[in-house]
Amino acid sequence: MKKLRNILIFLLCLAGAIALIVFFGGGSQDFHAKYEGVDLSADVSGIGRSDTYTSYLETYRACGTGAEKIAVDLLNFEGDAEIVSRDETDVLLTPDGSFVTWKVDVPSEGMYQLELEYMAVASRGVDMERELYINGSLPFSGAGTLTFNRLWTDGGEVRKDNQGNDVRPTQVEVFAWQTVRCTDDMGYVVEPYQFYFEEGENTLSLHAVNEPMLLRTLTLIPVEKSLTYTEYAQTLPSVQMSQTGETYLQTIQGESAYLRSSPSLYARYDRSSPATVPYSVTNTVLNYIGGDPWNNAGQWIEWEFEVPEDGLYELSVKARQAYQRGAVSSRSIYIDGEIPFEELKTISFDYNTSWEISTLSDENGQPYTFYLTAGRHTVRMQATLGEMGTILKELEDSIYRLNLIYRKILVLTGVNPDRFRDYNIAKLYPEVIEAMDLESKRLRSEERRVGKECRSRWS
Repeated sequence: MKKLRNILIFLLCLAGAIALIVFFGGGSQDFHAKYEGVDLSADVSGIGRSDTYTSYLETYRACGTGAEKIAVDLLNFEGDAEIVSRDETDVLLTPDGSFVTWKVDVPSEGMYQLELEYMAVASRGVDMERELYINGSLPFSGAGTLTFNRLWTDGGEVRKDNQGNDVRPTQVEVFAWQTVRCTDDMGYVVEPYQFYFEEGENTLSLHAVNEPMLLRTLTLIPVEKSLTYTEYAQTLPSVQMSQTGETYLQTIQGESAYLRSSPSLYARYDRSSPATVPYSVTNTVLNYIGGDPWNNAGQWIEWEFEVPEDGLYELSVKARQAYQRGAVSSRSIYIDGEIPFEELKTISFDYNTSWEISTLSDENGQPYTFYLTAGRHTVRMQATLGEMGTILKELEDSIYRLNLIYRKILVLTGVNPDRFRDYNIAKLYPEVIEAMDLESKRLRSEERRVGKECRSRWS
């Protein structure tokens, strides 16, 4: 995990360096001509990566989507799992280290997303990890690192000490059912993973790499195109704004979050600005949540609220992104467990040392409206890499290929090459020269892409 974190830090630094060179250099040099017309997705024989999610999608691009939802017969399995009872229902307990296989009859081939309904069980308090196999093989590398969060909440009310300071409650785990779809644990891909299933009988296997877990349902979901906000707005009912709706305003304090994916995402205090609520110069009062600990893709915080009547509502967020100068922090917005439309997959918050209230809006500043029925609802904000996710993924793949090139050269030159010797690499390893040329073009392409992203953000 530490090695993976170091790689990610390196990639972020590399992307940042490219962005600074392009942005502050004024973009005077455009290397577009160097890679124009070149197939950057091609791989040189022996120097490439065939297990990526991108290449997997490319392989099955012409297959289309599945026709209907397919519920897996969960209790008809092979492997070392156990049927237990929860909430008067038979469910499946998959112990740590278990390997469980199900047979799935698929009426028509295509791409499906995999939805799980699961519950954590008391253990070490870390996230559950699984490997997913289809017909006996790992479809792509990301399917071997699926992560499933636990649920955490405050263990009681905020107390006051004898000096009037807030005493933060301890974090306790909540054992409740969660419905999720398999996603990229690194956050490079915002959409849930797509898996290809052939027509007829298939096998689906889960290997419990870390931590036991209860399963209640497994479902194959046909891939559907996300609605844009324009399409979403057309589905909203025509609602006459009432007198209550015209004056309705509900404030939900960030520190009063209902659930979170990590015990480190607890309420904190800030005395640096009177814009925080509540605020005190002399006492410690809990008045915000997130900050430094909320920096990993996939981490989320959820709040619950009630609205008095059916209607259209807007959503504003009071936030301060003072952690990444010259960059943005991105969040996905879930309403009642779902992202309503495409634009909410990535909401970006620019660097700002002050607290700022932002109403979720389109690029023209027109606020998004959400239809909510009277009663209880939830809103969740999940950390995501946003637009930088695909760029960082490309850079990670590039580093992988450069390492292959480096190791291939080491076979010939050793770790201490003779400076007075001509190794004739171009003659002995022509594929290495070809691969380095292609990699240069790829990096030039990413450089231009990062530059465009930075200029559009900072212009």
